[in-house]
Amino acid sequence: MDMSDERVIDPQGAYTWDGWGTCLSWWANTELGTRDDLAAALFGLDTVEVGTAGLPGLGLNIVRYNLGACTWAPGSAMVESPAIVRRKQIETFSDGAAWNWSADIHQRTMLTKARDAGADIFEMFSVSPPWWMTVNGNPSGAEQGTQDNLEFQYQEEFARFIAAVARRARDAWGIRFASVEPFNEPSLNAWHARQNQEGCHFTLGAQEAVIEYLRRALDEHGLGDVLIAASDECHYTDAADTWQKLTESTRRLIDRVNVHAYERDEDCRSRTRLRKTVGETPVWQSEYSEGEPDGMAMALSIGRDLRHLRPRAWVCWQPVEALDWGLLDGVYDDQTPNPAGGAKGTLKGRVGGVNTKYHVLAHYTRHIRPTSRILDSGHTNTVAAHDAKTHRLTLVTANNGPQQTITYDLRNLTESTTAAHTWVTDTDTSGTRRYTREPDTQVHAGMLTVTHARNTITTLELNDIQP
Repeated sequence: MDMSDERVIDPQGAYTWDGWGTCLSWWANTELGTRDDLAAALFGLDTVEVGTAGLPGLGLNIVRYNLGACTWAPGSAMVESPAIVRRKQIETFSDGAAWNWSADIHQRTMLTKARDAGADIFEMFSVSPPWWMTVNGNPSGAEQGTQDNLEFQYQEEFARFIAAVARRARDAWGIRFASVEPFNEPSLNAWHARQNQEGCHFTLGAQEAVIEYLRRALDEHGLGDVLIAASDECHYTDAADTWQKLTESTRRLIDRVNVHAYERDEDCRSRTRLRKTVGETPVWQSEYSEGEPDGMAMALSIGRDLRHLRPRAWVCWQPVEALDWGLLDGVYDDQTPNPAGGAKGTLKGRVGGVNTKYHVLAHYTRHIRPTSRILDSGHTNTVAAHDAKTHRLTLVTANNGPQQTITYDLRNLTESTTAAHTWVTDTDTSGTRRYTREPDTQVHAGMLTVTHARNTITTLELNDIQP
């Protein structure tokens, strides 16, 4: 059965797009962080050979760097969770006694490769304070997930530590962090000493104290232009609750709200509430991931975010990961933790295959470029954007049901008769199109009618659109 629909593309209320990005932990903590082909595929726009696959470069322009929490110096008192594996432990730059600026070589290598491939916005985020600042010496969390694990006496030193690394990155690495994020899902009760990754719970009062110290430390390090993002909560609901509870003086120090997309929120009430709660404060969707390889869930989440949350950026958590969580399938040597303590693994890794969602994401990242304006499409499943520099209008539609014919009303932008360049990806396993160029679709007097096959992602791109 063919469903029919009409969507009016409206530039009223449009907002500016910062871009698309990814985090470097944990994949770039392995030897994958040294690979030129992965840097080119993720951050460039050319076609790249990754193994035997020719992939369209995604052109991600935002990189989130994970500031580490672990050291292994002789005599170190760091405590390791019995559930953690080696690639999920990020090496830090200080053991409390001395600085080691040669640490974390793989992530730092990918930082510069990403920059050279085209990335231009960098953010540093902390998952846990360095282990020696924690209550129990364990960067996976306190003994109980409801307990803060940053020692009260180290709140200011933690902020100074973040600022010192940001200054070092600017002066020695050639990387200017535009923003820093001192927390990662701080309201969750999941960060405890037996967790399978690093993490740290922060009460509201601890968050407020660290944010105040951090602004002061950044300014003292000559980094007054570096923004503070917070609080990187796991769910939209948590982010709204945290923002409402923060004091007004703390809110004034926060330049952007970061939030993760692990709340499915299909009716978009939580996204809408967060957008309303933070008002005009900019938002980034700073971490998204799931274990569905076909990419449809990701596409639907992007559409819901951009229509109801109105973030300025969308960030993938793990582009190379096992069990279908990645855009690319990551194969690592540390899949089994060590219950007796002492994380297993040697930071080796390889790419085992390409998930369809790599090609799905290409529809968005390659065609909706930074500084574009996100327009109202009239529907969650269609993302519309206009690039004033290239005069290009882009429509990306996710059709997660039966075949559907959609008429796009473009008359608020153009009444011309022209052609729309077309790309399609089939998310069904029976389909073979993977970001495949299809014949142009004709626009007649500003009206564009397209029949979308079932379970497809379609990009339509129109040139010479100057509203």
